[in-house]
Amino acid sequence: MPTRTGWTVLFGGLTFLIAGRLFGTVEFLVVGSVGVAALVIAVGLRRLHPSRLAIGRQLTPPRVPAGEPARVDLEVINRSSYRSPLIRLHDSVSGTHGVHLSLAPLAGKGGSRRGAYRLPTTQRGVLELGPIRIDDLDALGLARRSHRVETSVRLIVHPPIEPMQPIRVRVGDEPLLGKELKQSLGLSDEEFDGLRDYVPGDDLRKIHWPSSARADGLQVRQFRPPRHGRLSVVIDTRPPSNDPNALDATTSVAGSIAAAVLAAGDATRIEATDGRMTSLVTGPNQLDPLLEFLALLEGGDDVIHGSVPNTPGTVVAVTADPHVATDAVIRHRFVQRLRASLVITLDAHNWVEGGAPARAADWIHLTGPGQLASIWQLGSETPAVSV
Repeated sequence: MPTRTGWTVLFGGLTFLIAGRLFGTVEFLVVGSVGVAALVIAVGLRRLHPSRLAIGRQLTPPRVPAGEPARVDLEVINRSSYRSPLIRLHDSVSGTHGVHLSLAPLAGKGGSRRGAYRLPTTQRGVLELGPIRIDDLDALGLARRSHRVETSVRLIVHPPIEPMQPIRVRVGDEPLLGKELKQSLGLSDEEFDGLRDYVPGDDLRKIHWPSSARADGLQVRQFRPPRHGRLSVVIDTRPPSNDPNALDATTSVAGSIAAAVLAAGDATRIEATDGRMTSLVTGPNQLDPLLEFLALLEGGDDVIHGSVPNTPGTVVAVTADPHVATDAVIRHRFVQRLRASLVITLDAHNWVEGGAPARAADWIHLTGPGQLASIWQLGSETPAVSV
C-alpha cells in the first residue's frame, strides 16, 4: 500500500494531470504521469517481490533488577534469492510505543544484518516483546508491504535482590515429608541417616563397602526423607504500604530473604496480605517465579486476608506502614495476626543509601537499601531498641 509520501505523490500527480488537461499544458501532464506511474510501479514491486526474512532475537539477560540495563539483539537473515528492499522493523514492547529499526537492503541467499536496542528497566514489571512487524519499502519510500513475525519473549524487571548469606530455616513440627510433597518441590534425594547391619532382602546397591571391610559383616546405608524448613515472607499490601515506592522497597526485601532461603535448600513462598501468593518452592533454580510475582505486585486491600499466612512454618512479615514501625502495640497486633517470628519495617519515603537500621528480638527496621544482610537475625535475643 502507499506510504504517506506515496499518497502525497499520488495526490500531486493527479493534480498535475487535471491541471494539464484543463490548461492544455504538456509539462503538467508529463509530471503528473510520472508521479502516478512511479507509485503504481512501487506498489506493484512490493506485491510481486515481498521480503522473506528470518529474525532471531536474543534477550540479555532474561531478567534484571530494576535500573540495570537489558539489551535485545536482533539478527535479520534474507531467505530470498533476491536482494531485499529497504526494511523497517517495529518490535512491540508492552507499555511503550515499541522500537523502530531501519535496515539497508540485504543481499540475497542468506545476507544478514544485526541490530540492537536497550529496554527501559526503571520500573518493576514484566515486559512482553513481540510480535515484530516488517515493513518492506521501496527506495523512494512511496509504497510498503507489511507482514508480521510471531515471535515473543518476556523480560522480568524485578526489584533489586540484596546478596545475603544462605538462610537456614528451623524445621518445625510439620516437616515436608511424603512422596507427593517431595515431588511438588522437585525433591528426589533422601538424607543419609547412618549405617546398619545388612539383612537379607536389602538393596545391594546400598551396601557401604568401605565400612563393611572394616566391620565383621556387611554395612548398609540407611536413609530418611529430607526435612526442609519452610518460610513464608508476607508483604503488607494495605495502605500506605501499597504505595508504589513502598512496594518497591518491600518487594526488594522480601525477594532478598526468599533468595537466601532457596540458596540454603529450604522451601519458601511469598504472600501478600490481600491473599495473593506464589507456590511453595525450594532450590535456587526456583527463584524465577518468585521474582515474576514481585515484579508484578501492585495495589492491595485494606485488610489482611483470612488465609494469610497460608503455609505452616516460620513467617517473616515486611511492611512500610509507619504506624507498625513507631507504635509497639500496633506492631504486636500485626505480629500476632500473622504469627510472624520477625517483622521488618521500612521507612519507604526516606529510602536512601546510608542511615541507621535498628534491630530488636523480633523486629528489624530498615532505612535504606543494602542494610538487611548486615543486620539480619531470625530469632535474635538482642534487646529492644527504639527508632
